[in-house]
Amino acid sequence: MPKLGSTFASVLAPLAGSAILVGCALASLPWRDGVLRRPRTPFDRSAARAVAPGYALLRDAAAVIPAGAALVALTEPRDPIQETYYYRFAVTLLPQRRVLPAAQYGAFVDPGTWKDAGFWILVGGKPVEPPGELLLETPEGSVWRRAPR
Repeated sequence: MPKLGSTFASVLAPLAGSAILVGCALASLPWRDGVLRRPRTPFDRSAARAVAPGYALLRDAAAVIPAGAALVALTEPRDPIQETYYYRFAVTLLPQRRVLPAAQYGAFVDPGTWKDAGFWILVGGKPVEPPGELLLETPEGSVWRRAPR
C-alpha cells in the first residue's frame, strides 16, 4: 500500500500544472466584450465584426418583409463593399424573397437593377429623406416599404 504523502506528491504536480493552464486560458478571454454573453451574430467576435450590424438587421427584417417581395440592402452612407456582403447575406437570411443587388464584387451596379424593389433595408443612419413607409427601426438601421411605381 502506497504512503499517503507519496500519492499526494505525485498528484500535486499535474494538478498545479492544470491550474496554471486554466488560469492562462481565463486570462486570455476578452472579458470587456462580454465573453459570458451569447453573441448576437456569428460575426460579433470575429475579424469581420464590421458586417455584424447588417447581418442583425437583415435577420430582423425577415419578420416584416413578406414572402415573394423584392428587396434591396443598402448602406447609409453608400459603401459598395459592405453592400456586396449584405446582398449575399440577404439571399441566405431572407428566403422566398427576391433579393436585388445594389453592389456586387465591391462595385455598385446600375440603380435600374434594383429600382423595382418594394422594400429597402438601410444599414446605418436614417436617410435625410424617407424612401417610403418605415416598417422597422433598430440601432443597426431601418427597413422601408417603397410605394409601387
